Amino acid sequence: MIDLRSDTVTRPTDAMRRAMAEAEVGDDVFGEDPTVRALEEETAALLGKEAALYVTSGHMANQLGLYVSTRSGDEVWAHEHHHLIGDEQGATAVLARALPRLYSDGDVPSEALLERWISGRGDVHRAEPALVWLENTFTGRVVPLAEQRRVTDFAHRHGLRAHLDGARLWNAAAALEVSPAEVAEGFDSVSVCFSKGLGAPVGSALAGDAATIARARRARKLLGAGMRQAGIIAAGALYALREHRERMVEDHARAATLAERIDRVRGLSARARTNMVLVATPEGRATPYAEAFARHGVRALAIGEETIRLVVHLEITDRDVEEAATAIAKAATEL
Repeated sequence: MIDLRSDTVTRPTDAMRRAMAEAEVGDDVFGEDPTVRALEEETAALLGKEAALYVTSGHMANQLGLYVSTRSGDEVWAHEHHHLIGDEQGATAVLARALPRLYSDGDVPSEALLERWISGRGDVHRAEPALVWLENTFTGRVVPLAEQRRVTDFAHRHGLRAHLDGARLWNAAAALEVSPAEVAEGFDSVSVCFSKGLGAPVGSALAGDAATIARARRARKLLGAGMRQAGIIAAGALYALREHRERMVEDHARAATLAERIDRVRGLSARARTNMVLVATPEGRATPYAEAFARHGVRALAIGEETIRLVVHLEITDRDVEEAATAIAKAATEL
């Protein structure tokens, strides 16, 4: 079975397992785990930030980023399809108790929309805006850095903070051929995942200035997420950060090849976005097509009524791409 549901399905490589088994550890709640500290310091340096905090998931990193930048009842401006809104069980309302204000057009809010939303600030009838939220990549799409900076500049001119959900920031940096710090520039806080494109078994980080991360560390403990000898899992993330970033362009190239092959299949159209391939099916048929793919040995996710997502990751080879494309073509003849 070729598993293309997500880049989170990868298993640790032999070298990563050795690094984890041999990791030097200590009590991280006391700040004494040297491997966790090394991971946090290297992550912060790569992102051009003062500090970083290792956490168990991207969900937690995002929620901590929200928590440290808002007060109860404040507004966060986000896209209706951001992970924060649709994939975190309403934690925005439950934990930070923030009010999402959502846009749907474009990967970033337009200048006209930002001006319209800020114009009501101070009105006693409405929530106070506090935070602007962006994602890069966004469903595999790379958001232009100039557009990011336009939004973060607007936020800072008006006293708002800006957060980047950079779960796949490493993919964005690879695709743009820039440093991770350039993608993270202008944001007060940035979340990144080690368990997606990098292939670590667990973990994410939140990065920002020292005061922001100090508050996030307290909030992590508040959530019951203080970790002890976490260096065992941090070592996998650290290995991935050091050894797997350079190879991400291989995933992008394989995704492009897979999309090209699928695009030739009657009834389907496909396009590659970094390490993702989005396949458009006939109306309302995404789930039956995904089920047919699975019967022919390719696991995929239907992410809408007419869209299937395939994600290339470090376990996928050129041969896997060829076999997956052939299997999908055969599956399509059944429907």
